[in-house]
Amino acid sequence: MTAALTHPDVRFPLDDATGSVALIQHVGDDKMIVNAARVSFGGDSALPMTARDSKLIRYLLQHHHGSPFEHNLITFKVVCPIFVDRQMVRHRVGVSKNEISGRYVEMQERMYQPGTFRRQAPSNRQASVEDDGTLDQAAAARTWEAAWQASYAAYQQLLALGVTREQARGVLPQAMYTESYYTFNVRSLLHFLELRDHEGAQYETRLYARAMGELAEPLFPVTFAAWRELHTVG
Repeated sequence: MTAALTHPDVRFPLDDATGSVALIQHVGDDKMIVNAARVSFGGDSALPMTARDSKLIRYLLQHHHGSPFEHNLITFKVVCPIFVDRQMVRHRVGVSKNEISGRYVEMQERMYQPGTFRRQAPSNRQASVEDDGTLDQAAAARTWEAAWQASYAAYQQLLALGVTREQARGVLPQAMYTESYYTFNVRSLLHFLELRDHEGAQYETRLYARAMGELAEPLFPVTFAAWRELHTVG
């Protein structure tokens, strides 16, 4: 384990040396959320958080008053497999994104290799279940690795032939790592967590959502505590 793995602002959701979520910057805090709500009545202030403020945040969450949670930002650098990113990028409301471009740079040979393969759920088209011992894990791993190696070799060959990067990238697999800056406000992040840190979400995407929540929670501790309480009971 490298020293980077223990850095408080970085998480490695897939337990490898590549896939990561890093906290880049943030603006705002729980008090800003309170002030955004109270400005309607001219009651915003620079005073420290109080128990009354905490109750207000819980009330806002419970009754779905969302706009006070939008006056802040949290920026993550996310390095994840393309298939994970394509699930994350569906969340566009209150979210900004910039991604590395295969038109501008030659894509690195960074591929995600599952530690364990899952079976297709028999009653859910989009879900998976743990292997019950019927999968040939070694054969699946060999097939996966051979596929991405062949794809990346084809990419390199196309580049060597003089094909433009924007076309050559078309042969690259969804297992390749991509990297992006994602900026959320708290409202959009909580919505993302509700949908992606959930039993129905793809396992790998859920790990990334959980890492983002862990990094954001210390920045807005009152909000996350109230949200988790309401999310658990509700």
